[in-house]
Amino acid sequence: MSYLFGRLPIRTVLCVVSTMAVAFVLAACGEAGDQELAFELTGNGKSAKFTSPESAESGKAEITFTNNGDAASDMQLLRIEGDHTPEEVVEGLGKATQGKPFPGWFFAGGGTSTVRPGKSATVTQVLEPGAYYAVSTAGSPPDPESLVSVEVTGDESDEELEAGTTITASEYKFEAEGLKAGENEIDFRNAGAQPHHLLISKLVGDATAGDVEKAFKSGNRKPPIEEKGGLATAVIEGGESQLIDFDLKPGRYAFYCFITDRQGGPPHAIKGMVDEFEVE
Repeated sequence: MSYLFGRLPIRTVLCVVSTMAVAFVLAACGEAGDQELAFELTGNGKSAKFTSPESAESGKAEITFTNNGDAASDMQLLRIEGDHTPEEVVEGLGKATQGKPFPGWFFAGGGTSTVRPGKSATVTQVLEPGAYYAVSTAGSPPDPESLVSVEVTGDESDEELEAGTTITASEYKFEAEGLKAGENEIDFRNAGAQPHHLLISKLVGDATAGDVEKAFKSGNRKPPIEEKGGLATAVIEGGESQLIDFDLKPGRYAFYCFITDRQGGPPHAIKGMVDEFEVE
């Protein structure tokens, strides 16, 4: 599970990471005619290495991540503007992970959340021009020498994604339309100015989103969410979106975000970005 750009108390990290690493599922989505980009991970830890296409055109793309490593891993894309070395990219990632201000040229670029070894996940998103680096945020910082980039060329795209179900993130809340039990093709949108991702966990018993938020703020209390069946997205910047497929069971869910503002600071869930939704 990706916690890029955010910090969590250790007990909460262990609880939620175990949830997402075991239960995260993304099915293939996209439309005919989209360009297809394939990313693959081999190895693990310091030896982890992604392979990727060398270039792509701006616009709509169907992005597939295949995890051929020996541990669960996400595939977070980082979009870099300007000429920056892999060492600078890793340094920028370290600052974002520690809740420090992001470099002005460093942006979340989408990708997928956690995928089990031997499995694949696919999302559809609109790529903007820039250099995209694929990184795993599940373990140690990547070795700069292992980084590879995809150069996305062309003009900024005005293409839009559409789905019957939408989940919209902003500062500091979620809104959802069209959620139903079963398979949902979801347009996950970031309508805010800050980067966001989406974490979904079933609430336990009569617990509320407020109870979950209080547990997060305490730093050492287990949140009242189920430890299995969680879902998640990668991190996207304001004004961007992804098409994702989530299989939702009936019940009450907490939606929350653990990314920090670009200026640094606490995770968004600590700032109240925990909302409750019911799937019937």
